[in-house]
Amino acid sequence: MKILAIETSGKTLSLAINEYERNIASFYYDCGHIHSEMIITAVERLLKETRNTFKDIDKFAISTGPGSFTGIRVGMTAAKMFAQVLNKPIVAVDTLSILEKSFSKIKGIKIIPVIDALRNEVYIKEGKKIVIKKIDLFIKSLKKYKNNLLLIGNATISYKRRLIKELGKYSTSLPYTMHMPQAHVLATIAYRSAKGTNYSKVNPLYIRQSWAEEQRT
Repeated sequence: MKILAIETSGKTLSLAINEYERNIASFYYDCGHIHSEMIITAVERLLKETRNTFKDIDKFAISTGPGSFTGIRVGMTAAKMFAQVLNKPIVAVDTLSILEKSFSKIKGIKIIPVIDALRNEVYIKEGKKIVIKKIDLFIKSLKKYKNNLLLIGNATISYKRRLIKELGKYSTSLPYTMHMPQAHVLATIAYRSAKGTNYSKVNPLYIRQSWAEEQRT
């Protein structure tokens, strides 16, 4: 089984082709929100360089968010178009789960994925639900884990100084690229999941309206 995974929930563009849980090839570009200009060309290039065609792909995988409204929309549109034309299933995975699965558990260390929601807020998981939380409250809730905590996600970069001061240096110790959700991790999740679903049933995960939409209401 071959899976083509697309991750565009942030400012990076990440693609991967996975065959039976083995990562064949990946594409990663810190593109700064120009996904729409690159995604089709990048997918075609990845297929060509691995000697595959769209017809060789058995299943698509896409990140649903939360994250950049524009990035999520571009990636979602591309994945749904490919799946519709080829009549192939899609596996949709939220961005926090991708981050969470990208790092192995460490005994005695609490690992938490966290995405910058702007406005001094972050996206986090509370159980199986994704919520928005004020950064003050987020930090306060984790102080008991100080020096035994590892954060993953772009919020770690956005609030690094404050997190180090309140939660210790270890909490922000991962290198920059590890805070970006990766398509090869998404592909692995998709391989281990169920068969997937029809493209028409896959939708972006928007926890709230975009800033532009809020200004219109």
